Amino acid sequence: MTDNQTSPFASPSPGLRIKQGGPPLRRPEPAEVAAFPEKARSLVENTMKSQAACLEHGAYPLEWIEGKHFLLVGGTGSGLGGALAAAVLNLLGDSGSLTIVARDLKRSLGYQSALLLKEKAEQVGLGKRFQWLNTGAALEGERLDQIVRAVKEAGADRVVYVNTVAAAMSGLLPGYPPVFVRDVDEEGLFEWELTPLDERSIEATKFTMGTMAVHMPDALEKAGIVVEAVAFADWRGSVDLSSRDPASPDYGRQGAYSTSLYLPKEIIQAATSAAYRAGGRPTLDCFLPVMKTQALSMVPGAMAMACLYETLMEKEAIPIVYPPELALGMLDRIGRAVRAESDNPFPRLDLHEASLDLWFIEVLTRLNEDEDSDFYFKRWIRP
Repeated sequence: MTDNQTSPFASPSPGLRIKQGGPPLRRPEPAEVAAFPEKARSLVENTMKSQAACLEHGAYPLEWIEGKHFLLVGGTGSGLGGALAAAVLNLLGDSGSLTIVARDLKRSLGYQSALLLKEKAEQVGLGKRFQWLNTGAALEGERLDQIVRAVKEAGADRVVYVNTVAAAMSGLLPGYPPVFVRDVDEEGLFEWELTPLDERSIEATKFTMGTMAVHMPDALEKAGIVVEAVAFADWRGSVDLSSRDPASPDYGRQGAYSTSLYLPKEIIQAATSAAYRAGGRPTLDCFLPVMKTQALSMVPGAMAMACLYETLMEKEAIPIVYPPELALGMLDRIGRAVRAESDNPFPRLDLHEASLDLWFIEVLTRLNEDEDSDFYFKRWIRP
């Protein structure tokens, strides 16, 4: 690959600090761990209240959920998955079921949020119609058997399968030139220099969010569970082909999505396209806006990106749509597909934010540490 010196993201910005790689994994402090149960309770309760308020206004016709059986893979935490689980739990009615599959550390917000969902399910009398497995997904073996048993124990022989797993690695593919991603820390503005991934990391990134996600419906059907509909979550940076080309002036403009995070999304997009062409079960790849979640904090520059988009939306008086409502929107799109009211395999729930993409790049490339500048980073990126 030939280095591209015309892209503003392919070389370091003069005067800015450089860090290698991306945000490190860290163990939560004891005080954080102690706060997780109450934080999870607030998260789940506020999510449900927000969703109830949205539904009262009639913007999302979700009556179709009543009586349906759902399998949510990645259905915990503060992001889209947890919000989907909260919504489904409250809309199942007297005969539907919800099975959640996740893989959270016990000392985590995701784990505590799942405990709260289980508590809520018990309060409303779901009984065995609510199942939670913290074993992670699989295509074969005991873990798949556990999922199948849980779905059947919930009373389901057919499911709506939704996968929102976030587990990928940020870095460069072999032979690609550098990419520099702007971010902010306690010292100010700096850039991550993305580092190369080894083959094992690349394959793990493709498999967990890509290959395993798209093949699970077939594995379930082989085990006797009909998959009524399939849905995945995506982000528009994954379809910016120009940003992956080292010869392009756009190279690297989507940060880690230009270098490695698009890999599993390509697999999902191909599977969605194939399902559409085959005319089989409804399969959706839903595009979502940037969401401030725990997963986002592990992507180089992603939290700063989210803060910058919030500033741009504020300046344009565009309301931010948060995960609780985005979950309702995604369920609405799945429902339209199930009812054969829409055959769009790539619904967009991010267009309010995407309208700002070109402006976003103009601002991002001008951010600096000069307090007298119109593009002083603190004017644009606020916590």
